[in-house]
Amino acid sequence: MVIGILLALQIDAWNNKRIQKKKELLYLKEIQVSLQDDLGRIGYSIEFNQTKNSAIEECLSRMLQTDSNLEGMYEITKNMPVLAEFTAFTQNRVAFDNMLSAENIDLISSDTLRTLISKYYAQENLLDGTQERVKELTRNFVDHITPMLMTRENIEQFRQTENDFVSGSELDFRTNRMVFGDLFSMQRNIDSHSLYLKKYQKDIEIIIAQIEQFLSSSN
Repeated sequence: MVIGILLALQIDAWNNKRIQKKKELLYLKEIQVSLQDDLGRIGYSIEFNQTKNSAIEECLSRMLQTDSNLEGMYEITKNMPVLAEFTAFTQNRVAFDNMLSAENIDLISSDTLRTLISKYYAQENLLDGTQERVKELTRNFVDHITPMLMTRENIEQFRQTENDFVSGSELDFRTNRMVFGDLFSMQRNIDSHSLYLKKYQKDIEIIIAQIEQFLSSSN
């Protein structure tokens, strides 16, 4: 009878261990999918920042090189669809937060992997300052430049009608310090944003590789 009880306890323990292992692998697979999603969105943000950086560079170069306010205006107007936008990366935390809320973080048996994952998600607000600054500078630029772009030439293009607005040739699109400063500051902060994103990118790639290795060894 004692042997039977011990055997039953051993089977129960084995079943419980099997269930816990199954949960561990499921959580890791879900986190892996979330990290892949993060990689995709980081890649998009870096690519957009490169596009916006190029647009800013075109505007700054034109403002410095041209003798025509109209050329400066047209360069800014042409690039406004990009200049007026920004990207902000946020982690896909669903899988990790589900594991935390269920108090199952200890299910990850690899100390190295558990530490890497925990450190990554602990950086949730790392980008907030930089991203908020990029957002602020972009909005300031739009607020400053939009009234200047309401010129005779642009109104004719946008509204297909003649008007009595002032010509862009009479406005300062070449040496306006506020506009130049907005563009220059946006460019510097976009560079910083991309550096942070690339750090996240490397961290994620390391964790994904570790998860893949762990999952392969668990099969």
